[in-house]
Amino acid sequence: MITEKSVRQIETIESNGLDKELIKKRGNSKTFNGWLIQRIKESRKQNFETAMFLQELYNKYMEFEKTEKFQAEQWRGKSGVQFIIEPHRVIAERYRKSDRYQKPKKITSELLKQEINRVIWAINDLNIGKIIETREIAEKVYNKSWKQVFSTRKEHIKLVEILNYLEYRKDIHYSRSGKIKVLGQTKLNDF
Repeated sequence: MITEKSVRQIETIESNGLDKELIKKRGNSKTFNGWLIQRIKESRKQNFETAMFLQELYNKYMEFEKTEKFQAEQWRGKSGVQFIIEPHRVIAERYRKSDRYQKPKKITSELLKQEINRVIWAINDLNIGKIIETREIAEKVYNKSWKQVFSTRKEHIKLVEILNYLEYRKDIHYSRSGKIKVLGQTKLNDF
């Protein structure tokens, strides 16, 4: 006995056209490309052609985002530092622009012998052959917590300028990440 079964034809569209890496991405509505990813995921189940259109839109958007970068004009100029060494002080001179169209201004800071020696003594106390953190030096020199020293810009800038001077003298290596290393000696000489 042969029975006939009526078969309903179902149109299936393979999702070969959709980028699987794109579907794996996490979408959010904070950015336009994140919003597009969400809409692609939603529409691929309901309307494949809309998903393909959104994928093309996403690709064009990402292409635009990659190619439309520009080099901004630098608006602040910085120069090196020049140290003028006198018997009881050191004067640090820098040239900086405060705005784009202004001429550089000469900025000087005075480092007294006593201030430099206090930093040297703190480094000598903390030097056990390892890297010393700037926060430890600041706390020892100013007898304050690091937060207080760092938030008082005048003290912090003075400390950084003294460390730059000691690096200029080749007594220490000062990395701007807040660490110093004493070079080739166990104790630093006073100013």
